[in-house]
Amino acid sequence: MKKIVILFLLIFSFLYASNDIFDQFVDQQIKIESKLLDHNLTKKERKKIRKKQDQDYQIFFFDFATDKKNYTDRNNTYSRDVGKLQIQYNYNLRRGRKLAAMRDEIKLYEYRIKGKMKNFLQKVLLQTESKSKKYFEDKINDMIANSFARYMPLRKDKFFKAIQKKPDSTVSQELQKELRKLDALENVISTFSAQLIENSSNIYDWGKITRSRLFALIDKINKSPFGKKLNSFFSYFNIDIAQIIILSSIILLILMINMIAKFLIVRLLHYRKVDEEDIDYIHNNITKLIYIITSILIIHLSLVFYFGMDTKSIIISRFFGVIYVVLIALLLYRITNTVAYLKIEKLQKNMILKKEVFNLLIKVINSLIIIASIIIILIIFGVDLTALLSGLGIGGFAVAFAAKDSIANIFGSVSILLGDLFEQGDWIEAGGIDGTVVEIGLRATTLRTFDNALISIPNFKLANEEIKNWSRRTIGRRIKMHIGVTYESDFNDIKQAILDIRQMLKEHYGIAGSGTKYVSRYRSSRLLSAEDFKGIKRTSLVYMDEFADSSINILVYCFSKSVVWAEWLEVKEDVMFKIAEILKKNHLEFAYPALVIHQASGEESCDNDTDTRKGGKL
Repeated sequence: MKKIVILFLLIFSFLYASNDIFDQFVDQQIKIESKLLDHNLTKKERKKIRKKQDQDYQIFFFDFATDKKNYTDRNNTYSRDVGKLQIQYNYNLRRGRKLAAMRDEIKLYEYRIKGKMKNFLQKVLLQTESKSKKYFEDKINDMIANSFARYMPLRKDKFFKAIQKKPDSTVSQELQKELRKLDALENVISTFSAQLIENSSNIYDWGKITRSRLFALIDKINKSPFGKKLNSFFSYFNIDIAQIIILSSIILLILMINMIAKFLIVRLLHYRKVDEEDIDYIHNNITKLIYIITSILIIHLSLVFYFGMDTKSIIISRFFGVIYVVLIALLLYRITNTVAYLKIEKLQKNMILKKEVFNLLIKVINSLIIIASIIIILIIFGVDLTALLSGLGIGGFAVAFAAKDSIANIFGSVSILLGDLFEQGDWIEAGGIDGTVVEIGLRATTLRTFDNALISIPNFKLANEEIKNWSRRTIGRRIKMHIGVTYESDFNDIKQAILDIRQMLKEHYGIAGSGTKYVSRYRSSRLLSAEDFKGIKRTSLVYMDEFADSSINILVYCFSKSVVWAEWLEVKEDVMFKIAEILKKNHLEFAYPALVIHQASGEESCDNDTDTRKGGKL
C-alpha cells in the first residue's frame, strides 16, 4: 500500500516539477531561519514554524528525487552570476570601496555554499543507484560528516569592524543585511543536513521508483508531437495529456476493482449460503460504503493531479485523510458487527465461545476501532501524541477518579464473565430483583423482570451482590409441601398412606429419583462435586413430620426431572392429585384449622364451685 501511495506521489511530482526548485527552496529556508533567529518568538510559534519547515523539506527532497535525471545532468548554474559578481568585487577593491567589496565577498561566499549544496545533492541522487538501502544511508552519513569536516566558516570580525566605522552608510546597511542572511544560510546548512539524514530512506525509495518504465512513458507522451499539440491547449487548464491519461487509467482501474470486488462478495455470500435478506443488508451497509470510499478517492486523486505537489495538495490530502479514516472506521465497525450477527448462532451451537464473551469482544473491538481512528486523525492534524499522553498522565488521577464508576463497571463485567456467574437467558435473583438476563454489557447488566420491565444494574454492584441463579439446574426443581390430616385419623392408615406416596413418587414419570440417569460432558480438575456443580437433585423424602395444632403433618419433599417452570407446574399438579387419591383410599381427610372446646359435666362443676367458696372463706 505504501509503495502504491509513493508511486502516485511520484507521478504527481514528475508532472509538476519546475525547472529548478533548489534556489527557490533555499531562499525560502533562509527566510524561515531568519524568523527562527528572532529571540522574541514564543515556543508555540517556533514549534509551528518547525513543523511547516519539516513538510517543506519533505516536499523538496521528494521533488528533487523524482526529477533525478534532470538534476544529475545539470552543471553549476551559478557560474554566470559568480563571474559577474567577481568582476564587480575586483572593481570595488581597486577603487578602494572596502565596504562594497566586503558585501560582494559575502555574496560570493553564499554562492559557493549554494553550489556546494547543489553538488552534494547531485552526489546523493547518484548514490540512489546503490542496491542496498543500508549502504545508501551509511554513505550519506559519511558524506555529510566529511563535508562538515572540510567546511571553513567565513570569519566575520573584519566585517563588523568595518561596519562600526561607517554605521549609517547605505553600503554598511547592505553589508549588515548580507551578514544576517549569511547567519540564516549557515543555519540552513545545519537543518538541511539533519533533514537529509532523516529523509534518506524515502529519498532512496523515490529515486529507485523513478527508474521505472512508467516515467519514461510519461516523458515520451509529453514530448511526442501529438502530446505537444494537445498540451498547448491543456496548458490553459494547468494540466497535460500525460496527466489526463494516467488519471483516466487510475479511475478506470478503481472502477474495475469495484466491480470485481462486488462480484467476489456476491459469489462468496452465495457460496456460504447466506440468506437473501442478509445479502441485501450487506450490500446496503457495506458494499455501498465501499463505493462511497472509492468515489471520494477518485475526487481526491483528481484534485491532487490538478494542484500538484504543493501546499494546497497537502491541505487537501489532510482533509481527505480525515474522511478516509472516518469512513474506513465505519466500514470496519459494520463488517465486525455483521460478521458477529452471522456467526454468533453457529458459535453458540458449537459451544466454541459463550455469547456473553462474544458480545463483550465485539464491544471491545468497536471501542478499539474508535480509539484508533481518533489517534490517526490527531496524527493527521499533527498533534504531538507524546505531549498529549504526558498531559493525560498529569491529569490521569483526576480522570481516573471521575471515571471510577465506569472503570469499576468494566472490571465488574470481566469479573462476572470470568466467574461464570450467569449468562444470557438465565433467571437470576440479586438485590431483591429477579428476572431473565438480557445482556451483560461493559457498563451494566440488563434484566427483563417477570412483569416485563427492563432493569439495568451496574456491573460493579452486581458483582458484589449475592446472586441466585435459578437456571443453573440440570435435573431437579424442588417440590415441597406439608399435608395435614385430622387427629381423628388412624395411625395405621397414615403409615400406609406414607408408603403409598413414596411408591407413587418413585414410579412417577416426572419425579427425579435414584434411578434417574444424566449424561454430562463436563470434566474438571477442580475438587468439587460434579452433581452439585451441574445442579443434579434426585432426593425424595416422605415422612410424618410433626403434630401441629390442628393436624398431623406429612412432609413431601422431592424434585421434578424438568427445571422448566411450566413442566414443573404440570408435574407438581399431577403429584397433588395423586396424593389426594392416596389419602382418600386410606380413609384420611385433610385437616383444616379448627378450635375444639371441651366442657366438663355439672357435678364436677359444683364441686369446683364449693371448693372455691371454701377457699374464699379461708
